Amino acid sequence: MSLLAKMLADQGHDVTWWTSTFDHTHKRQRFRRDESVRAGKGLVLRLIHARPYSANISVDRLVNHYQVARGFERLAAVVAPEHQPDVIFATMPTVELAAAAARFGHDRGIPVVVDVRDLHPDIYLSLIPRIARPLGRLALTPLYRDLRTCLKLATGIVAIAPSFLAWALRHAGRAERSSDAVFPLAYPELDVSAEQLSVAEIELREAGVRSEMKIIWYVGTFNRWIDLETVIRAAGILSDEGQTDIQFVLSGSGGFDEEWRRQAAHLRNVIFTGWIDIPKIVCMRSVAFAGLAPYQPGFLTVGNKLFEYMAGGLPILLSIGGDAKTIIEQHDAGIAYEGKNAESLAAAIRKMLVPGVQQRMATNSLKAYREHFSASKVYGAMVNFILGFARSAANAKNR
Repeated sequence: MSLLAKMLADQGHDVTWWTSTFDHTHKRQRFRRDESVRAGKGLVLRLIHARPYSANISVDRLVNHYQVARGFERLAAVVAPEHQPDVIFATMPTVELAAAAARFGHDRGIPVVVDVRDLHPDIYLSLIPRIARPLGRLALTPLYRDLRTCLKLATGIVAIAPSFLAWALRHAGRAERSSDAVFPLAYPELDVSAEQLSVAEIELREAGVRSEMKIIWYVGTFNRWIDLETVIRAAGILSDEGQTDIQFVLSGSGGFDEEWRRQAAHLRNVIFTGWIDIPKIVCMRSVAFAGLAPYQPGFLTVGNKLFEYMAGGLPILLSIGGDAKTIIEQHDAGIAYEGKNAESLAAAIRKMLVPGVQQRMATNSLKAYREHFSASKVYGAMVNFILGFARSAANAKNR
């Protein structure tokens, strides 16, 4: 969203980005009250104060989302008519804020584009045992009501994958129109100096990264949707087979950090680097053999790992099916393995070790990124799509 906002601002548009004071990634409050921050020419952040939460799946998080939506309604209601937007782009999640934005736009005749990036609240149901899902569905009635509201009131719907758009249209109760589109997740070019790269290389070496080995790399948060336990067991299988030229490098941190470090403590072919910055990410992309996208079964989205690895020209080892699997198979840019199955992951790595396979997939991965998934290309097209609604609304008023 920061890339999209910056692109719009750079084109001379005034952008107001509404979000929470609470930093979801690092679980900390940015401010203790509602705040407005100018983040560059043409870009203003409107931060709405809401309750913090420590767990991504929790009642406190639902309360936070509710408070942000109500805060938006309160603050947006007093915006003077001359300062109201020409178009609203409402990303979902959160469902609550998207619904509030859709109601605001609908009541004032402002076009609203709803952007579907996660299948909320279905993702909550996926965490409940099947036998209890009818009760879970009942408990989530307010969220499903907000979901239908934002999608039915939307002037247009965009989604990160075809199946996501189809899902949204089912909840909207209508067929696809020219005002709907698919824009995949994308990843920006990373600009790093030679000096920064040199320092990163030294620090990673000190952390145990061995660039002369075939590095199977994961970078990201250690949360409940990521399955590094299976990765660690696969590392054990390959170690027992005598595969001494493979190293698993796990970059990141989160709630499962201590547990996964304990599980891997006996393995010499697994190292943890902790959080890494952009120069280290660029360095790791240049030395890694393959990128890991080890999602838990039931993960209901595409995930940004694919495009992060593609931007570095890395083939992908992927644990889920759906749109994500379609992408890597369509571009011959990686190998899918069975989630929670360590032997399946070990077999996928063995397949990638076959002479010529990794090189072919690495070439295809970078080609797919440049042609389809670069941020400048994807979000440039999305900017034009969004602005089209503002132009159409302005033309209608002038008739």
